[in-house]
Amino acid sequence: MPQDTTRLSPLWAGLAILLIVALISVIVASSLDLVERELAKRLACTVFGLMLLGAGNILPKIILPIGAGKTGRTDRFAGAIFVLAGLTCVGVAILAPGDQILLIEAIVGISAFVLAGLNWLRLAQTASPDDSAKADAESTASFNKAKAQRMAIFLILNALFWTFLIFVADTVWGDAGAQWMLVPFIIVNSLLAITQMRLVQKARD
Repeated sequence: MPQDTTRLSPLWAGLAILLIVALISVIVASSLDLVERELAKRLACTVFGLMLLGAGNILPKIILPIGAGKTGRTDRFAGAIFVLAGLTCVGVAILAPGDQILLIEAIVGISAFVLAGLNWLRLAQTASPDDSAKADAESTASFNKAKAQRMAIFLILNALFWTFLIFVADTVWGDAGAQWMLVPFIIVNSLLAITQMRLVQKARD
C-alpha cells in the first residue's frame, strides 16, 4: 500500500521563523551592548539547540514513498539523535562554564551528525530493490512536495553543522578562524540552495 507523505503544519514554519528572529535579536542586542556577552552566547546556543531539536522532530515526519523501508529507519534514527543532541545543547548552553560553551556544544552537535551519517551509510545504501517501484507508484506531486520539505530541513541541518564547525574554529584559532570558516559556509549553502531550487519549482507545479 502506498505511503502518504505528511504535510507539515504551519506551526513548524512559525516556530522556525520565531527562532530565527530570536537569534537575530540576540546578535543585535549583543552588538549594541544591550546584553552581556556571556548571556548572549548562552541565549544563541540555546536557540541553536532548539533548532536542532525541531529539525530532528520534523525529519521523520516528512515521509517519501520509499520511507517505509530501510531509508525510513535512517530518518527515525537521525531524528532521535538530533532531538537528543538538541536537548543536550540547550543543557550545555544553560549549565556549561562560559568559556567552554561553544566547544562543548560543537562536540555534541558534530557527534550527532557523525552518528547520523554513519548510520545512513550503513542502512540507506542497502535499500530494497523494489524501492524505486514504490516511488513510481506514488503521486508525483506528493513526492516532489515531500522532497522539497526534506531539502528545507536539510539546509537547516547543514547550516547548523557549519555553525558547530565555526564554534570549533573560534575556540581553536579565535575570531580570525571563525571568520574564514564563513567563506566555505556561504559557498556551500549557496550552491545547495541554487542546485535544489528545482525541487521547489516541481513542488509548485
